[in-house]
Amino acid sequence: MIDTMTDTTDQRIELYLRGDTYGSYDRQQRILGRVEDLEAEGVVTDTEVDASWQRIRTPEQDSRDAALATYDEFGDWASENGYRLEPAFERRQRSYIGSDAVHDVVVFPMASLAVYAGSDLQAVFPCADETGAINFTVQDCLDALESGESGWFEQFATVAVDRASPRLTVHAD
Repeated sequence: MIDTMTDTTDQRIELYLRGDTYGSYDRQQRILGRVEDLEAEGVVTDTEVDASWQRIRTPEQDSRDAALATYDEFGDWASENGYRLEPAFERRQRSYIGSDAVHDVVVFPMASLAVYAGSDLQAVFPCADETGAINFTVQDCLDALESGESGWFEQFATVAVDRASPRLTVHAD
């Protein structure tokens, strides 16, 4: 049972599910179910889900620009907090056989979660501390929310974001 005593002062979740993963559908659905339960129980005020992210995105490939813009927003949060998005998110260069073209790409994780307090980005999962010794998973975040551990989020500093609503292509089930 979810503890509804958690402070839900305009706390919302954005869940991003990578659309091109194989063998992870059941795991993604369990995460989605937990996120939906948090909203149904009043633990968070709103949830949004996007299942259109792909494994690798370049500015040339992403017609929405939303995935990379959101990744950059997550990176700002990580830098502000002394965390990093790697190894779950990976930014690297990609070249093509027979071409001199080299593109910066982002490899997205199977699932990622952003928690917002009001209009501020409160935390991003998965993430790791600067040394990589401490990792925070989507599971860790959901466990904290479900158990009512609102103080758990105090270890993360919020970052103001330059948008009023999610950059999502929302997919209804």
